Amino acid sequence: MPLLFAKSLSRWLLALAALLPASAGAQELRVHPTPFSVWLDFQVLATPDPPKVAMPVWLESLQSDSVEGAAGEVVKTTFRLRFRPVGGLNRELLLRLIFDDVKGALPMVTGWSETGGRIFEHGPLGNGLNLPNSAALALRMEGVNYIDISVPGDGTNVRGAFLTSLRRAETRYGVDFAAPAAVTDAFGNLPASLPAANDSWLLGRVKATIDAGVVKLAPREAVSEIWEFELAEPPLVAVLTFEILNADPLAPPDVFVNDQPLGPAALHTPDLADPAYQGVLRPLDRGVRFRYAGWLPVQKAIPGSLLRAGLNKILLKLPADSGPVAVRSLELQLKSQWQNLDSQLSAP
Repeated sequence: MPLLFAKSLSRWLLALAALLPASAGAQELRVHPTPFSVWLDFQVLATPDPPKVAMPVWLESLQSDSVEGAAGEVVKTTFRLRFRPVGGLNRELLLRLIFDDVKGALPMVTGWSETGGRIFEHGPLGNGLNLPNSAALALRMEGVNYIDISVPGDGTNVRGAFLTSLRRAETRYGVDFAAPAAVTDAFGNLPASLPAANDSWLLGRVKATIDAGVVKLAPREAVSEIWEFELAEPPLVAVLTFEILNADPLAPPDVFVNDQPLGPAALHTPDLADPAYQGVLRPLDRGVRFRYAGWLPVQKAIPGSLLRAGLNKILLKLPADSGPVAVRSLELQLKSQWQNLDSQLSAP
């Protein structure tokens, strides 16, 4: 009976798919134009027969150079991006550098004039966590003729760079609240969280930083990371937020509160067009898994009944099929009773 039902359902779906174009109208697949953006895969472009890349009019060339040590080993690699001024099209650029965050091989980004004057310098980028990472830089290009991306070693830990022209737009925000990010990410990634030094109260909500540092986690660890904190009284509901590096969207960390499992946390995933997604092929997997080379915001709602007055603890544990990650900026929001809380009695 289940097999017959499955066959009938398949025939019905096929019939529905055949009718949809006539009744609802078929959608066309259109390529999103990106004349003022480019993704430069340094490793692919370094192959003997690299594919041709359609460069924006403001990008003249990409070159790489290496410096050898006394023993013939490569001690420094530089990727040089040379620009031509094109009015306001490249007055400001967003540079997104994607790299393996290897200790002792952290990249630097510098901008130079044709006469050798240094216009800006950013880096070293990364934290030496030995995980895939990325950094987004908004660059003012007045007087800049070329940008150098320099890294100790042979440069194989620098995957590539995404560049796009920036356009200014007016925005509005509440004067009593924090200003929005100065630059909007091209793929919908949220700005980095900056934990506050002190707890804050707003309309019945208390926001408190649990840990502003960076902690690495690995699957199959005998002991996972535990954070302890004290509460004067339990809240009505709480929300845990943090950021995660090298996340697998299909294997987010599991959250435990006071030894009670709450299930996997919820990741904010950017547009799948983002070149920071890296495919991972493993022998026993049927498909391709993905990791995100960058920090992603994570949330998990916590029932107030699981928290208590006094000492509480939060544990993060990775699924067995996950890869290693790092987490940072753990923050807790606590919603409590206050005089203007909007609530209503619901029938059972």
